[in-house]
Amino acid sequence: MNFSLLAFKLFFMKKFKLIIIIFLYISSNISAQKNQICLVKYKDLKTTIILGTYNYWFFKDNLIYTKVPNQRAIFLRGFPVLINGIMTTQTDTTKYNQEFNDHINDMAISESKSPKRVSVIYYDSLISKSNYYDDTKNKKYIVVDSLKQLNNWEILNDTMTFMGYLCQKAVINYNQKRYTAWFTTKLPYKSGPGIFNGLPGLILKVINDYGDVGFEAIEIQIPYKGIIPKFENEGELVSHKAWLNIIEERNKRARESLQNMINESKKQAQ
Repeated sequence: MNFSLLAFKLFFMKKFKLIIIIFLYISSNISAQKNQICLVKYKDLKTTIILGTYNYWFFKDNLIYTKVPNQRAIFLRGFPVLINGIMTTQTDTTKYNQEFNDHINDMAISESKSPKRVSVIYYDSLISKSNYYDDTKNKKYIVVDSLKQLNNWEILNDTMTFMGYLCQKAVINYNQKRYTAWFTTKLPYKSGPGIFNGLPGLILKVINDYGDVGFEAIEIQIPYKGIIPKFENEGELVSHKAWLNIIEERNKRARESLQNMINESKKQAQ
């Protein structure tokens, strides 16, 4: 065999092996990234004060999310104080600092004892399931709903770096409102917060033109290695519409109970 031809074949085989190795390395990295669990914490853009975060754990085939309230921020807008036997609502945390802190602690204890509401969404079907526990009835529910597939996004050329990720802009008209989203293909989850989905990457920020619906990522952890809330697939299956009726009935009972307590405290003060 011609020496130069043999040398060429050996050179080609080495290059080919190198290309295969690089390809396998890239493929394995992409596969590993898709299997990584990613935690994203979103804030609600409707309010200037962060009243809580929406914590999303993104998996390969589905996501789990839960809402974590910021009790201190929520009750800065008003907290109960008993004055002369009458329950009042106050906002002065300096004058009623002890009452404010006691109420926050009571709420934290109450929340820790109550089952946490956890939701799961499956990317392919966009079926949503959520735990709900009615403490007034001591009853568990599984609220089942389906999200609309948002597949008519217009992806634009605009880009920006957000939370350290290169993001691209996309817009969509949904329910007679125009939404703008920023998504990144560096996080390969075709989903986002709330109802938003359908883009070739994870949505890190989305808001409509009126500014009354929107979410923005404030923290990203990937790979996430902490404790993930567990979705308990236990309870009576109900639709989202039926669940809203259950909530309304529960709130009505809670209002009546509170009013009875206030009336009783007034009687004792007389």
